Amino acid sequence: SSFGISGTNAHAVLEQATPAEEPAPAAAATLPAGGTLPWVLSAAAPAALREQAANLAAHVTTGTAPHPADVGHTLVTARSVLDHRAVALGAGTGELAEALAAFGAGESTGQVVRGTADTDGRTVFVFPGQGSQWTGMGAELLDTSPAFAERFHACAAALAPYTDWSLVDVVRQADGAPTLDRVDVVQPATWAVMVSLAELWRAHGVTPDAVIGHSQGEIAAAVVSGALTLDDGARVVALRSQAIRRVLAGAGGMMSVQVSAAEAEKYLPAYEGAVSVAAVNGPHSVVLAGTPDALDALQAEFTSRDLRARRIAVDYASHSAQVEHIEAELLDVLGAVAPRAAHVPFHSTVTGGTLDTTGLDAAYWYRNLRGTVRFEEGVRALLEAEHTLFVEISPHPVLTMAVQATAEATGRPAAAVGTLRREQGDLARFLTSLAEQWVRGGRADWSAVYAGTGARRTPLPTYAFQREHLWAVGSRPQGSGDKDPADAEFWAEVEQEDAESLASRLELDRDALAPVLPALSTWRRRRRDRSTVGSWRYRATWKPLGKLPAATLDGTWLLVTTDGTDRTYAAAVAEHLAAHGARTLPLTLNTADADRAVLADRLRDLPEPTAVVSLLADDESTGAVHPVLTTGLALSLTLVQALGDAGMEAPVWALTRGAVSTGRADRLTRPAQALVQGLGWTAALEHPDRWGGTVDLPETLDRRAGERLAAVLSGTTG
Repeated sequence: SSFGISGTNAHAVLEQATPAEEPAPAAAATLPAGGTLPWVLSAAAPAALREQAANLAAHVTTGTAPHPADVGHTLVTARSVLDHRAVALGAGTGELAEALAAFGAGESTGQVVRGTADTDGRTVFVFPGQGSQWTGMGAELLDTSPAFAERFHACAAALAPYTDWSLVDVVRQADGAPTLDRVDVVQPATWAVMVSLAELWRAHGVTPDAVIGHSQGEIAAAVVSGALTLDDGARVVALRSQAIRRVLAGAGGMMSVQVSAAEAEKYLPAYEGAVSVAAVNGPHSVVLAGTPDALDALQAEFTSRDLRARRIAVDYASHSAQVEHIEAELLDVLGAVAPRAAHVPFHSTVTGGTLDTTGLDAAYWYRNLRGTVRFEEGVRALLEAEHTLFVEISPHPVLTMAVQATAEATGRPAAAVGTLRREQGDLARFLTSLAEQWVRGGRADWSAVYAGTGARRTPLPTYAFQREHLWAVGSRPQGSGDKDPADAEFWAEVEQEDAESLASRLELDRDALAPVLPALSTWRRRRRDRSTVGSWRYRATWKPLGKLPAATLDGTWLLVTTDGTDRTYAAAVAEHLAAHGARTLPLTLNTADADRAVLADRLRDLPEPTAVVSLLADDESTGAVHPVLTTGLALSLTLVQALGDAGMEAPVWALTRGAVSTGRADRLTRPAQALVQGLGWTAALEHPDRWGGTVDLPETLDRRAGERLAAVLSGTTG
């Protein structure tokens, strides 16, 4: 009862609650489309990242393992994202656990993508021209990715009015379908794949902050940015490539050369207009176009000068005067193109900068084919606008090295990744690329991978905090003062120029002491300052080694030299390595290898070595690759950087001769090589995992010196 103003009366009848129905057990999760699962980890430090990987591997292999999709779903929906990142990719719990266990133990494994988020994630979609295509590109994604397939079929419908072949039949290699050898097939097909790959990236949370295209790649860039409709993009790529086939095919060719644009221009006057610069891709990467005979002669000239020149598999000369033969036709058939304002900034490689896309009319698409491709200039503009992450949207990366080289030349940090690779056109390859850009600071919606799998959250190991004791240490820093209190008082009076106290302490006449006191005070302060600064510096100490145990080397050892390396010296090193069991693989660097991207490309073609032995320091020449530095020093720096770019984790050992002296009896005969010793100290601090060390050898590498070298390289010196 209530005795309030309302006088409410009420009663309640209580009884046992009706038993709740047991919920039906949830269906087990299924694997994502394509069968590849990403397990995503991040941490605040490398050690914590490896410990988390090891903990997760142990968790899923002990007791009843959760479904791998549940694990992946939990990692991407219930964990914070920190700067040190890793993504394991595999088809099941066993495969993923093995990869994580190896990573946690500090071993290298191709199934784990790792990196540090050192970019701000401002993303550029890069669309290349011809050259990324391969037979069957996109076919696997048609069956496994709804986002890709939907956009691809829309591209096929847009192309249908302009072609007499089926886009789907071309990528599936159906009987009777034309091949990619035809320019009027390969360009529309590559355009469709690129536009569809951009949609695949969008479906996984990666959208562009800007776009840039190279030659025909600008057509895809225009569609993705919203500057052209899909139908207009299809019109441009189909009708323009048909004009190329009908009029230009068979009359020209193109060639890629690893030189700067300025250097390339020096060779062209002799060919009287038969060859021109078609594209400037990077600081040391250009494409030339012209008549076949002129290109053949020019290629031979480049080869004779030890410059890399490679013919491109086309029989026409885009971006040359030959294109003028189809100008009138292109202006006519593309006249109906209606460009619009883009919703994503469009960086033009026709102008080298941002462009109002309402001007992407027929005349622009003629200029796009006729003029020099100013790709390097466009990338520089993007870097200056603080874009730091470049994603090449293509069936195979062809521009990532050029982007990286341009970034390095400008001194601006940036990352460049691809999408698919030749013969690797499935979702597993795409997820690897997604991981490669994410670990560098890019965006990614990993939950999209697990959408529709029925995955649920499951208990997993928590964060691997790195506990550290930070005790206050009361010891006096070296060089901070005198240990004896009496000495300390004496020198304090000297520095204060307290003549009265000093005269009393030393029982000297004050007037006799006063004239020398200022000089003594100054000397004391300078000596103390030198002592303090000296305590901050690194010191080299030499420890004699006694008799060493016999050393054995195994595996493949990459022996790096230049044409300036003493051949007798190099042969002696190789002989001693082989005598202790190593298989040596020689690699001679030339001036082109001063380009980090070029050298990384060469290294990727080599088998993974056990270690790298560099004799580059022996080349003390200057001017070849750097105006001031020795060739050995400049190439040593490039070698360490390029090994990292190529993904090689073998330790680097730099050998010098007479570069350091351990005492008066040890003559310093080649001080210039000490520059490489200095580089080694820095490399050891920045990359302790990749730097083996520096070894200074005598002028003549006799048996005893060879045995000691092998002992150092094998780690048996203690």
